[in-house]
Parts: sequence; C-alpha cells; structure tokens
Amino acid sequence: MKKQNKSITNPDELNKNLQYSSPITWIVLSSVVLLLVAFFAWSAIYKIKIKLTGTANISNGAVTLQIDESKLSKLKEGQKVYISGLEGQILSFNDNQPVVSSFALDDGEYDYYIVIKEARPIDFLLNK
Repeated sequence: MKKQNKSITNPDELNKNLQYSSPITWIVLSSVVLLLVAFFAWSAIYKIKIKLTGTANISNGAVTLQIDESKLSKLKEGQKVYISGLEGQILSFNDNQPVVSSFALDDGEYDYYIVIKEARPIDFLLNK
C-alpha cells in the first residue's frame, strides 16, 4: 500500500515531516565524494607509459638495440631511449635498425626501454 502525503495544516506538524540525518551519513557521503574527486584528479594528471624493453649492447660508444622485427614498426625517429637511467633518442634508421644517440657508459650489455605511447586514464573514459 502506498503511503499518501497529508497536507500540513499548522506549524507544529512541520516538525513531524523533518528527518534527522546523522553525522555518520554526512561523513560517508563526504568520503565518497572526496574519493571520486581524487580519482578524477589522478586520472587527469597521471600518465600510463607503454614501453618497449630489451637489451642494448654498447661498444666504443655505439649503441645496438636488440629488437624483434615485429616491434620495429612501433618505433620512429625522435623517440626517447632510456639506458641505465640515461636518456637518449632514436636519431634515424639504418638497414631497418634504429640508430641511437651515444651514451656515456662502459662497454657491455644493458637493459633499455623506449616509451612507445603515453596515455592518461581519463582519456579511456573520454574515448580519446
């Protein structure tokens, strides 16, 4: 059965229709709103990096990246290359292999990564 609203005929009946909200209700509601605001702020600022990783050989300052041929199409000139915390870039391509700027590192084998793409989480929500 549906409850029907009665009209208020005098001011004393006004108090009967008011409902009290406890402080815990406001705390929970505020927490949820704060979490939503924090999530959207994080998703607008933080960037997810899609990386290509592998091994780099350095010999007399020349850098040779070991890359699968299937992944070469993802690379282009100007992309940043990181080896042992140092930053370089892809200068050009020679025989379908990237030519990378020199690094001031000893000869040897090092792990590298190349940032292929950066995306903000909010871009997924906005379909960008």
